[in-house]
Amino acid sequence: MARVTIYRDKAQGDARRISTEGRKDIAEQIKSEFEATAPRRKGEYAGGASITVEGNRVFVADKDPKAFWKEYGTSRMRGIASLTNAARKHGKYSGFKPRGSRG
Repeated sequence: MARVTIYRDKAQGDARRISTEGRKDIAEQIKSEFEATAPRRKGEYAGGASITVEGNRVFVADKDPKAFWKEYGTSRMRGIASLTNAARKHGKYSGFKPRGSRG
């Protein structure tokens, strides 16, 4: 009989390290989907997404200072949620919900 000990922190760290390249690919897909679905008045919103990699952490973010309100809405405007919806297709999401959203 063999005994195996799994160290949770080590296993999670290894999983993050090993999956970083795959998560970069997913981030590229999210960015592309966002750019394809974001409204285009001046192109600022659709062109604002960028991918950031910090060690084994991968982020897709919109650097526009007004992105939060465009994405999630205000008391006077419904949220667009283009980036949120693109990301939601690729994994579990539990963050903000756009104003006026039903799901």
